[in-house]
Amino acid sequence: MSENSLKNQIIQLQQALADHPDLDAESHAALQKIAVELNNMGVRAEPELSDLVQAQALHFEQDYPTLAAVLRQIVDTLGRIGV
Repeated sequence: MSENSLKNQIIQLQQALADHPDLDAESHAALQKIAVELNNMGVRAEPELSDLVQAQALHFEQDYPTLAAVLRQIVDTLGRIGV
């Protein structure tokens, strides 16, 4: 169930990126990288990935609360699957 949830959240992240074309290129690239890493994540994901997603959630909290919420959901899901 968590794997399906994570896939849905990746889709939500990609949609949130599409909904915010005003993101600067660096932020957009960082979030795209997270989406790619999540998509390519195997059984052994790096624990740093969760930290990276959490840091981005904090970064976007004030200006992009919807995007930050999606990132926090991803962090929660990663925690449930042991990453």
